[in-house]
Amino acid sequence: MRKILQSECLKQKHGAYFKLCLFLPFISLFIAFLLCGPTILESFSIYWWEALFLFTLAGLLFVYDYKAEEGAGHFQNTLQGKLTGKIKIAKVMTALKNLFLASCVLLLFLYLVSFVFCGVMTVHFFRDAWVLLLMLIASAWNVPLLFYLSKWINCYLVFVLNSFLCLLVAPFLAQTSFWYLFPYTYHYKIAQALLHLKPSGEVEVLNHPHPVGLCIVAISLSVLLFLIFIKALKEQKRG
Repeated sequence: MRKILQSECLKQKHGAYFKLCLFLPFISLFIAFLLCGPTILESFSIYWWEALFLFTLAGLLFVYDYKAEEGAGHFQNTLQGKLTGKIKIAKVMTALKNLFLASCVLLLFLYLVSFVFCGVMTVHFFRDAWVLLLMLIASAWNVPLLFYLSKWINCYLVFVLNSFLCLLVAPFLAQTSFWYLFPYTYHYKIAQALLHLKPSGEVEVLNHPHPVGLCIVAISLSVLLFLIFIKALKEQKRG
């Protein structure tokens, strides 16, 4: 498995993957700055990251990998008998590694910008790092799902639907009592619980914190779905 992971990382060494991990966090911060200025740049950058760019990056990483394998002998590199399942899992883990890298880049950008606007904005570095990590875990289920759906649905359609559901559907359902039935809301609940950031992008004014159980439920459901989709992906045969 280690050699397979190394092979997947080498495939991406000279591609656009690393550039995406730098560019999308920058765009998230840049849009937030244009819309709200430096005063609430910290929370608004994280909002745009959770609402659009986290899942957009996951989708782009999936599309780039899918098209690369399609162009390399129409998926012959992934059809390796008993190793096929491990190769698919390696692709998921590599994508998650890139998403983690992008989250770190966003945190670094926020930290550097806070020096430029010293006295105007404050970055809570460790809190933001914790939030971004939990948001990534709460979104991890999405990566194997993208690869799984690509057997039946065009990769570009999968990408568009994925971003659409996260940006335009999830914020509404995240504010309902049955949010846990829609996985695209899980990372929204993390930001709401820890940053008091509503799925609509507004900052809550509360006299008491959200219960810790909110994060536990979101994380637990995401991990459960991740394991289910990983198992389904591993057993899937490309027809």
